Amino acid sequence: MNYGVTSSYSGGSYSHGASPPLSYHFLPRQRLNTLLLVHSVSSFVIGGVGLIHPGTAQLFFSMESDREIGVGRILTRLLCSLIFAQGIMIWRARKINDGEIKRAFILAYFVCFLFSTIALMLEHLGNQGIVDGKFFGVMKIFTFLGLTIGYGWFTFFQPPLVYSLSGQHAYRH
Repeated sequence: MNYGVTSSYSGGSYSHGASPPLSYHFLPRQRLNTLLLVHSVSSFVIGGVGLIHPGTAQLFFSMESDREIGVGRILTRLLCSLIFAQGIMIWRARKINDGEIKRAFILAYFVCFLFSTIALMLEHLGNQGIVDGKFFGVMKIFTFLGLTIGYGWFTFFQPPLVYSLSGQHAYRH
């Protein structure tokens, strides 16, 4: 029963308790918002886990001595602090209505993930034993490649209209 209670959802209204269907998140005007949402939540999870349990870095990087483990621990915490803060920026950027500002975010993330993917691939192919090539090491490369492709799609193939409307499309059931 609907008692007239409404909440906002991306600038629109919906009945309390209702959520949009999965297909809503893949509408042309919502795809960018969906990418930013997934990236933001992932940044919160990865950043939080890395801050609390910095030893998880050993899944991705080979660390053999106690000194390497100590250096890895502090570098993981520093990097995960930035990743968590990035999650906040992305979460807030979803609500920006200025297309040029949002476009600058997308271009910067495309360049960041492109260079990160290249760096990871070069280290992996160099086989110096720094980047672990097991399952998690390969998944890390695929994750960065996916982010590069996702942000590249919006950088090069989406019209400017997508940047200014992605957070304003209302779901109505």
